[in-house]
Amino acid sequence: MAKGLSLCHQDKAFAGESAGFGLPVLKTADNQTIFPSLVSSKVLTPGTFEAVYHLNLITAWQIFGVPAPSYFRDFMEKIVSLYMNRPGFQQPGLQIRNAIFKLFHIRSTMKPGKSFGYCRVLYQTEGLRLEINVKGEALPDGGQLILLNEVPGTDFSRMIMRTASGRDIRDGSDFLPWQACTIDTAIENPDLHIGFFLSIPDNPDSPSVQIAAGREVGRDLNWAGLALETDQTAVTYHVNFYNQNPM
Repeated sequence: MAKGLSLCHQDKAFAGESAGFGLPVLKTADNQTIFPSLVSSKVLTPGTFEAVYHLNLITAWQIFGVPAPSYFRDFMEKIVSLYMNRPGFQQPGLQIRNAIFKLFHIRSTMKPGKSFGYCRVLYQTEGLRLEINVKGEALPDGGQLILLNEVPGTDFSRMIMRTASGRDIRDGSDFLPWQACTIDTAIENPDLHIGFFLSIPDNPDSPSVQIAAGREVGRDLNWAGLALETDQTAVTYHVNFYNQNPM
């Protein structure tokens, strides 16, 4: 699977198992998750980078090193949907998953499937802000375009949400694997006091979006981040980085 841009701070790259910033994923109308492969990438000007992603990868599973039947992938998609919609079960569910995966040597890989279109992503930096402009090409109707913005979950273990009474800070296991949140929710490295949050340009043509935050650290899992989801094929948003408390 391709990756988006990685965060670097004081000569350290924060990548891990995370997807990076501005990585497009497609959730189809029939609930398939389609991941991207990289077609091309190039630096256009200093601070401006363009990548073209092909949405054509699907998850393939192995059990004891043997390819699992195709229906196992459908089963796992349903389990993930069930898991995401039940926040109270997410932490124990992650522990159960890690134990089962270890016992049966279950691993996932990516393999090419049919094409679900392309995404052209333009990344532009300005100070501590990264502007991400995404344009989908030949995407199927009825799907949801998801833009992943992830860093390693071992390093970024804090989520900060703004509430009516102030701030809701969740650390470690209190930072759930997946939950809906507001766009000003921040993901933070509590040791370095660096983090990021998303924003949408003030534009009447901006599409409606949904934001979710999550963190998973376990067997073959090490990510924390914010996902932006829209039913439109084009979207522009900002990733705002900080090195002190933003709120």
